[in-house]
Amino acid sequence: MCSSLLWLLAASVGVQAVAEGEKGSMRTIPLRSHSLSAPFLDSDMQSRFYDFGGDTIIRADQYVRLTSDRPSQEGWLFSRLPLTATNWEIEVEFKIHGQGNLHGDGMAIWLTKQRATRGPVFGSTDKFEGLGVFIDTYKNQRPGVVFPYVMAMLGNTSVTYDKDHDGKDNEIAGCSARGIRTSSNPTKIRLTYFQETSLKVDLLYKSENEWTECFETGPLTLPSVAYLGFSAETGELSDNHDIISVTTNNKYINKGYSEQGSTMPTDYAMGRGKGKQFNRQTERGTWKWFFFKVVVFFGVLGGGYVGWTIYRANQRGRF
Repeated sequence: MCSSLLWLLAASVGVQAVAEGEKGSMRTIPLRSHSLSAPFLDSDMQSRFYDFGGDTIIRADQYVRLTSDRPSQEGWLFSRLPLTATNWEIEVEFKIHGQGNLHGDGMAIWLTKQRATRGPVFGSTDKFEGLGVFIDTYKNQRPGVVFPYVMAMLGNTSVTYDKDHDGKDNEIAGCSARGIRTSSNPTKIRLTYFQETSLKVDLLYKSENEWTECFETGPLTLPSVAYLGFSAETGELSDNHDIISVTTNNKYINKGYSEQGSTMPTDYAMGRGKGKQFNRQTERGTWKWFFFKVVVFFGVLGGGYVGWTIYRANQRGRF
């Protein structure tokens, strides 16, 4: 009987190991090509991974200012390389501030096929293809909504942003963020995207370490080639729209290919020419894990059979 119990214990350990392997663990890899921090510029006064234009100015020790607190300004900042990660997280520290009691218009975060083009949607082009997340600080004609307002829009090259009604008909999800402009704490926004699951947007502005969920959507399909960008605009009213830092990570399950559908880092993230080597190593690791599960399965099966045989023999011996 003791032997059979030992075999059953071994079987349960094997099953637990397989279950943990199937579940995997979430890992992140920093994407330097889509991150940004002071001093922002290289020695030749250019950014290695980003282009900027319009009214954007850069103070190397503090911020990238998309617009200054002056009327009729537009500025943009876009990555030079597309974001190829299937699942990702982007955290942006920003600051919107200015003089006076009236201010506008707002800023945007982009994951779009188009890049580096001035336009009427928070300083960037209309009829875009991809994702726009807008931090709108000026209320036009949208009763019942408290501003500033954060919302997401999915563009398909044919839909026009409804500026007169603050994107009411374009919105897929959004939330009010009263106090985000006047907060004395660092203000941040975090976008977490899983291709087969959701887009989640969180905000940090109420206190230094308190993230607040703004919204979470269902699955969204983004262009296979999408550039990360930021833009802002002012009209008759104005504000400073500053980017303090951008931190982008690739997210994946730490085992072969996962249910989340995450792709492993490519040459954009790991350095040119290294992506294929990384994928080959991942493939070999997947096969090793497969054979390990097969061995564990048959070990559990055989252990159970042997334990049952010993148990039956002991029972017969008593009679």
